[in-house]
Amino acid sequence: MVGKDKDNLSLKDGLASALTPVMIITGQFAPHLSAYFNKGIVSAQWVSRALDAAPKGQKIKDLIGTVENPLRDALSGLLRPEIISLLDDAKKAGGKLFAALYELNDPELIAKLETFGQDCNLILANGAFKPPDNDENKAIRAVLKTKVRVFDRIVSSGHFAHDKFVVVCDSNRKPLKVLTGSTNWTITGLCTQANNGLIIDDPAVAQDFLDAWDRIHAAGNAYPPSLAAANSTAKTFTVDGCKVTPWFVPTQNAEDLDYARKLINGAKEGILFLFFNPGTFQPDDQPERWTLLQNVLNRHHEENNAYYDPNLYIKGVVNQEIPYLTEDHAPPVKGKKPTAGSLDPTTPAHSVALYSGGIEPPARLTHDVLVPANIKDNFGAWEKELLGAGVHVHSKVIVIDPFGENPVVMTGSHNLGFKASSKNDDNLVIIEGNAPLAAAYAVNIIATFQTYRWNSYVEVHRQDPKVWHGLQDTDNWQLGYLQAGSDHLAELQFWMGKDEAAMAQPVAAQAVAVGAGSVPSASLQTHTQARQAAHQVNAVSTRQPYGVAAGKPARQASSIDQHGSRHDEQTANGRKLTAHTKHSGRKVGGR
Repeated sequence: MVGKDKDNLSLKDGLASALTPVMIITGQFAPHLSAYFNKGIVSAQWVSRALDAAPKGQKIKDLIGTVENPLRDALSGLLRPEIISLLDDAKKAGGKLFAALYELNDPELIAKLETFGQDCNLILANGAFKPPDNDENKAIRAVLKTKVRVFDRIVSSGHFAHDKFVVVCDSNRKPLKVLTGSTNWTITGLCTQANNGLIIDDPAVAQDFLDAWDRIHAAGNAYPPSLAAANSTAKTFTVDGCKVTPWFVPTQNAEDLDYARKLINGAKEGILFLFFNPGTFQPDDQPERWTLLQNVLNRHHEENNAYYDPNLYIKGVVNQEIPYLTEDHAPPVKGKKPTAGSLDPTTPAHSVALYSGGIEPPARLTHDVLVPANIKDNFGAWEKELLGAGVHVHSKVIVIDPFGENPVVMTGSHNLGFKASSKNDDNLVIIEGNAPLAAAYAVNIIATFQTYRWNSYVEVHRQDPKVWHGLQDTDNWQLGYLQAGSDHLAELQFWMGKDEAAMAQPVAAQAVAVGAGSVPSASLQTHTQARQAAHQVNAVSTRQPYGVAAGKPARQASSIDQHGSRHDEQTANGRKLTAHTKHSGRKVGGR
């Protein structure tokens, strides 16, 4: 229906597009690369509804700690079942596991490890240790030592044995694949913190992780110089036509961060990110100690900066209060010491901040935004949402130019700061050239961003009902989205491209089921196709070839059919669905 206002609407068949086909959601973005996400943001109305339906008096920790509980299954998204599937497949094949874990308390994952018996080789750290035991995993360590091969990694203050990876080997210890990412093997890691898991089904990369496992095992509870020396050089592998570079830390001179900084400084279109506890602000004259967050934000700062680009699209979420970064952008006062709370994301009043660029101060979310008190009474039909903990966003991800010529994904257990690089056990996997994978991570980031942005908006409305006056019944609301130089237009251009969309023609829909088992053979894809595949900000298609190569001849992207219909999938659940989308055919201009 099209018209100048609600009283003058008419049906325009020529603007309609076909219904998109049925699709099966999968995290398989290339034959040997897959990524999975949970739905760990619990400050949401659907979680509130689930709790209302639960037996009176039950707490969320009781629910998410119960295997096969519907709320646990929903919050863990595709991430938990994929980890379970990985372990089950390895067990059926008679394989061995070599794992390095920071924390471990999830009953379902523990039970799966126990089934391997002596074929499970587990380096178990002491987690976020505190006196008097200095071992968060003390209880489960004692239990598992009677069932699997446990190797203690009890590190001292100033260090964290922070890895979260598992290498799957065959019965002869030959590496097959590896699971890494940000997810701790805990109830909260699976369900109440935003997390991701990356599976690399490549023997060479798996061998690299197994070599790292052997180095950690040989180090015992210490950090010998030989460990950092071995980690200070990385290997790059070719997987499905793209580059995969795993970094392991500690390193000697932050070589991992230097590699990442070069890619950040080379971004041409945009950078998206999720950070958890990256570290403190560092002065301008110590760039070698900067967190990668500072490097990203620096792209929007003009003074004495060869990497300045005011048109670079930057969006992200940070779960840590960092003086001079999440609090304000003023330079530090000489001699002024940062607050002690800057290192502990569980204590500040504003533990999560939203970034829409590197110049404007971030939106520091209040407790009422992270933990809304009663949305239903203050904003239409929205309901009371769930109380939460200080750790909300645990993913550590940077995505560079997801729809550009060289898309980059950086993820792993690494908190993306100097402290992690120099003091911890961690891994950082950098993948260059895989467009569908980059699009998927970009969509996950912007979905997290928009969730908190909406909560923030609702809270502002609660405090001042005049903030929003309802929907406009004319087309004037579109003006800001089409105005040259506007933030809205820049947003559209980043996600949809600058070219005019083809006018959609109505045709009969065709059903196409796509799953992890139906991926085509590896092939290269242009960045233009990659952008088409992510037209819908909160959805991502997996009906595409994999990899990207600048200059390769373009062909019609699988996610946009010949009539202009988009084939979209939501990434945070396992439902089969049909997405109904329309193309307006409107030109959005260039920037």
